[in-house]
Amino acid sequence: MNPYDFVPVDWEHPPVLRPLVEHHNLNGLHGTIECKITAETPIFISNDPDSNKPKKFLQNSQGEYFIQGSSLKGMLRSVVETVGPGCWVLFDGTYKGEDDGEKDYNRKLPRNFSKCDNPDKLCPACLLFGIVNGDKVHYQGRVGVDDAICTNAVPHEPIYTIILSNPKPRHEIWYLDHDKLAGRKYYFHQQEISTLSGWKTTREGKKLNQYLTPLNGGSTFLFKVSFKGLDNEELSLLLYALFLEENMRHKIGYAKPAGLGSVKIEPVSMKMTDFRSRYKVGAESQVFDANKLTDYINEMAAVYRNKNSITMEALRRIWRWPPDYQRCSYPDREWFDKNSMAPISET
Repeated sequence: MNPYDFVPVDWEHPPVLRPLVEHHNLNGLHGTIECKITAETPIFISNDPDSNKPKKFLQNSQGEYFIQGSSLKGMLRSVVETVGPGCWVLFDGTYKGEDDGEKDYNRKLPRNFSKCDNPDKLCPACLLFGIVNGDKVHYQGRVGVDDAICTNAVPHEPIYTIILSNPKPRHEIWYLDHDKLAGRKYYFHQQEISTLSGWKTTREGKKLNQYLTPLNGGSTFLFKVSFKGLDNEELSLLLYALFLEENMRHKIGYAKPAGLGSVKIEPVSMKMTDFRSRYKVGAESQVFDANKLTDYINEMAAVYRNKNSITMEALRRIWRWPPDYQRCSYPDREWFDKNSMAPISET
C-alpha cells in the first residue's frame, strides 16, 4: 500500500477569485482562536543537525519543544487550497529528479487554476494566507499562526526511519489523470510507524534514511490563530481547515510516509470582534468558551462537513481516523522498473 494518494480536483468548479482586502479595513470579523494539538502517533519536527547522533525535536530558546507557526500555516493552507478550492502555487513547470531526467508538467493545469498573479483576482487560499509572486503580487494575507508550544512532552526512543523517497516525476501515470494533474498529495494515517534496525546506505556509504528522536503520541501543544477582516464564508473555510471532522486528523512534520505526524486539533477558546458593530453601538468582543465554541464551529463548518464531492470524499478517505491501514510503504525500485505504467491504485 503506497503511503499517499491524490485528492482529485473538481475541474468544473475553479476557485472563486476576489480582490484583495486592505489590512487597515475594519470590515469583517477579527479575532483569535486558541487551539490544542494532541499527537495521535509519534511526531517529529527536525532541528536538522548533520550528525550520526539522533536528530532532536525542534526547541526554542527557552528549551521548549515547538512546531513552527509557518509549518502549521502551510498545513492549513493546503487544506484550504484543496477544499476552497484554491489556486495551485506549486506544480506548474518542469521538474527534475535525482536520476529521473526532466519532466514537463507545464500546461497540465487548467488556466483558471493557475497561481494567482493579479491582486484583483485572488483565490480563497491567497486571500487568507497571502502570496508572494515575484514582482507581481505581495500580499500578507489575513490569517496568522503562532508557534505551537509543547505543554506535555511524552518521550519516545530514537528510531531509524525507513527510506523516505523523493517524488518520481518520471512516473507520470501517478501524477496525471487524462493529461491533467491527478490531484493534491496527501499521506494516509497508519496504525503503526515503520522503522529500520539501523542505517540503510548505498554501496558508496551514503545514508538513505534518518536517525531521529520523535515525541510520542499523547504529546500536546498549544497555539493561536489570528484573523482579521474575514467574512462568514472565509471564517467557515478557516474553521474547517483547522478542525476538519470528528473522524479525520491532520498530518504534519517529518517522516509522514513512515506513519509519523498524525495529530488532532481541538478548539480551546476564541475571541471575536466585529469592529463596525463595536464602534457603532459599543458592542463588546464576543468570547467563546470551549462548549459554546464547539457549537459555533459545528454550525460554521457544516457547509464543508456536509459537502459531497470527489474532492471531499477522497480527503475523508485518506485522512480517516482511526486509520484503515496498519502500515504503508513505498514500492521499491524493482517494482517501478517492472510497472512503469501501473496507476497508483495498484501499489
